[in-house]
Amino acid sequence: MNNTHEQEKKQFKRLFQQQGIERFDLRFQVLETFLNIEHHVTIKEILSRLRQDGLKLDEGLVLSSMELLCRFGFASKIEFDDKETQYEHRHLGLHHDHMVCTKCGKILEFKDEAIEKLQLKLAAAYGFHMLQHKMEIYGICSKCMERRTAIVSLHKAKQGEKLIVKEFEAGKNMQLRISSMGLKIGDLIEIVSAGFGGQVVIAAGENRLVLGKGMAEKIRVQPYDQIKTQACDSSQKPRNISQSSMMLSQMKAGQEGIIRKVAGKSNLRRRLLEMGINRGSVIYVEKYAPLRDPVEFVIKGYHISLRVEEAANIFVGNVKFKKR
Repeated sequence: MNNTHEQEKKQFKRLFQQQGIERFDLRFQVLETFLNIEHHVTIKEILSRLRQDGLKLDEGLVLSSMELLCRFGFASKIEFDDKETQYEHRHLGLHHDHMVCTKCGKILEFKDEAIEKLQLKLAAAYGFHMLQHKMEIYGICSKCMERRTAIVSLHKAKQGEKLIVKEFEAGKNMQLRISSMGLKIGDLIEIVSAGFGGQVVIAAGENRLVLGKGMAEKIRVQPYDQIKTQACDSSQKPRNISQSSMMLSQMKAGQEGIIRKVAGKSNLRRRLLEMGINRGSVIYVEKYAPLRDPVEFVIKGYHISLRVEEAANIFVGNVKFKKR
């Protein structure tokens, strides 16, 4: 890396002196500091490192120097969503893409030859000559996934996350307001945008809803991928379920079907079986509570209620509407 840095410095001196760039010595100090950092960095971070090295340079000079470094190919400017402009060392002839954690801000660099070839193939298929490209994948890094709480307040969710509404920690009036907007427990929602004056914009089906911070704080949600993982855990995964089967929690009022599998952790599964919820039994969804939790159904002539979270462990096939 030091050899690369020395080569970059030589090229910097040659190009900047040829072009007659003013304040050469100070800009060279910016280059040295930037190369020593060797990761995605903001102007503020460069200024901080310069101060640590005993150099007090004007922010305007540092900014213009970085713009010149970009112009002459020593740096690349990166502007990720909702983030301050950052710069990275541009290694000529090398390309990489980025994964950005929307929770902690961590940036991961990656390169995949299969993706690179596929992009060329797609461009050729459309008769398009590709000059350059960039790929930015936004999500949650592994460390943040480990720290993520199973159920959180909606206002803490990030743009792009898919979530299941689990409960409302609100008084009766607030619950009625939420219900009147068409949002119910058990609904699958997606965060369209967040952070604008505390508002959260969500998509519930084909509807867009705008929630104030106060309301969003009262709505508890669970990441949809966690629910899918729980339902499809290898130790619980139903093995003989046809693709037409669905979770009981996904059925609508008035639908009937045949139980294909009862999953869940041992205690929950034992309780469900003791209630008569067995494989091969016919189950009919009678109705949902006003806030969609619990769900009431009929099995073997008995009327039983279950939380939506519990109903997600029961897989039903041959689902169809039934008049009663």
